[in-house]
Amino acid sequence: MGPTADDFRSITDDLTCRFAELPDDAWSKPALALAWDCRETAAHLLDDFAFYAMQLSGRQPPQDDYVVLVDPPAWQPGGPEILFWPDPATGTAGIVSCFDAAAGLLYAVAATAPAGHRGYHPAGTSDASGFAAMGVTEAVLHGFDILAAQGIGYRPDDVVIGRVLDRIFPATERTDDPWQDLLEASGRTPETRGQKWRWDSSVRG
Repeated sequence: MGPTADDFRSITDDLTCRFAELPDDAWSKPALALAWDCRETAAHLLDDFAFYAMQLSGRQPPQDDYVVLVDPPAWQPGGPEILFWPDPATGTAGIVSCFDAAAGLLYAVAATAPAGHRGYHPAGTSDASGFAAMGVTEAVLHGFDILAAQGIGYRPDDVVIGRVLDRIFPATERTDDPWQDLLEASGRTPETRGQKWRWDSSVRG
């Protein structure tokens, strides 16, 4: 069985609780080994969740590109172009509220998308399970980046991560430690840091 909307919900609910414990000044720290700070990294997650939801939510999902919204200029000099930017004046509470709301969009769409519904992604046109897997991957990896920047350990549910690996990392070498396998596949171990990587979100079988 591939990842489900409920898998995505369980992962993002857990991260929502973890993020809520961070102080307001945590979000200006550089995210682990990224060019972004933690606020930019969280905002990137909002974009991911919302755009993944929009790739499947319509009656006729786009098959050749993302939904054609225009990204605004970077909110901070040198930062990424992000559509959804939590108001910095709201601190941790604002980020948590926005994260929960954007995650809810993807959850709702993945939970209710008709069978056979497909939407574009550059790593492979995908279905609800694929977009749930991509959402989980973005959430856990960037959640790891944010929490590690605060010196906080993080390990998501191994069963969910195993399903993610099966669904969108089919060629990844596997061990008995799914979380370590995903960190290696995504360039987040000392041995793989800086290596190019990509998942395969296409529908197979």
